[in-house]
Amino acid sequence: MCVYNSPIIFINNLPGYHVQHVNSIIMKHILAISTDAELLALLHRQLSDLGFHMTSANTREDLLAQVKIQRPDVLVLDFILGDSNAASVCHQVTSASDTCNIPVIILSDMPGIEQIGAKTGSFAVIKKPMQTVFLVENIIAALVQHA
Repeated sequence: MCVYNSPIIFINNLPGYHVQHVNSIIMKHILAISTDAELLALLHRQLSDLGFHMTSANTREDLLAQVKIQRPDVLVLDFILGDSNAASVCHQVTSASDTCNIPVIILSDMPGIEQIGAKTGSFAVIKKPMQTVFLVENIIAALVQHA
């Protein structure tokens, strides 16, 4: 896997994206939730290194409170959330008038997750184990599409 230490180099290597897209992604706020602390640490490190402002939540309630207060640009939800799941959180975010414009990306290794993601209004569903580059491509696509 290639390692990119600059958002400009990373974007220039994505098909269909160029340097003019850098301003639409630099310092955009990505809010993630997972019960997997290692996954959150990996996402935080890699997305921060690419110029994103990365924060995380530990519980569903914490995530929903942060969504209301901080207005993240993209949500990244691991499907299994302890007492809840990404489908219910995604549906709640995408169906509320004040948060429906926030793209939601769901991460899961569950069979049939694509159909669940489509029903709940997610921007994308990424199968785990995932390559970070694929997640970043989807985050960039969501940011450019919702700019």
